Amino acid sequence: MTEEPYRWLEAITNRREYIEDQLSPGLPVVALSTEPGILLLTIKTSTPKLFEIYDHLALGTLGHPADIEKVRQTVIDAAHVDGFTRSPADVSARRLVSYNLAPALKAAFEQIFAAPLLFRGILAELGPKPADDALWRLDYDGSFTAQAGTELTHGTVISGPRHVTKEWISQNPKPSLERHDLKAAAYSALRLLVWAKLRGTKDQGVDFSAVPTDIAPLKEKLGPDTALEFSLLDRALLGQPIAYRVPSADELGL
Repeated sequence: MTEEPYRWLEAITNRREYIEDQLSPGLPVVALSTEPGILLLTIKTSTPKLFEIYDHLALGTLGHPADIEKVRQTVIDAAHVDGFTRSPADVSARRLVSYNLAPALKAAFEQIFAAPLLFRGILAELGPKPADDALWRLDYDGSFTAQAGTELTHGTVISGPRHVTKEWISQNPKPSLERHDLKAAAYSALRLLVWAKLRGTKDQGVDFSAVPTDIAPLKEKLGPDTALEFSLLDRALLGQPIAYRVPSADELGL
């Protein structure tokens, strides 16, 4: 009996190592707040990775498609229940993360005799002003971190290799937007996406200052046949039924 806690800890450690190994090939997702709204950007794959969640909420993900869908459905259901029983204004990323997503992910992670959820995500919440925006990074074990206010103009990133996210958090100084239009946000998000992809592959020593500053070389770093997936929580649509939309590549300058 005295050995059981140690066996559980060993099982949890093995489980974490397995999940990290499975997530490591995952392609990065970037979110960035600017005057027009919150832009989410990632490398396009065969299955979508960016989703509308509620009127002013969006989710960027990486992991196994079936697990992503399970988490997506969980947060959509919770958002609509909150909106129906309270009011749409009461549906917040903080409530969804604290009371729904984080407990569900933690419970799934600690059930060592069940299959784990292969998931990592960003939940974005659009506010009336950029200072009111919020981004929440979520992990498979239920851990989460929030960013809000002017810090969001630096952007945030999740990646398959966990060290990439940690390096971005600790990097100082982080680049800020010189302009606050949509094309400037897309350019900064693309640079961050390229940096995260390079840090997660063979060029792990590349510093952000070494990332190309022109669009064409940035796209070359991603690969000649690489397509992008992007979405926008549009501040001009806030208060209408849906603030989530997919802008055109020309609108983003990509």
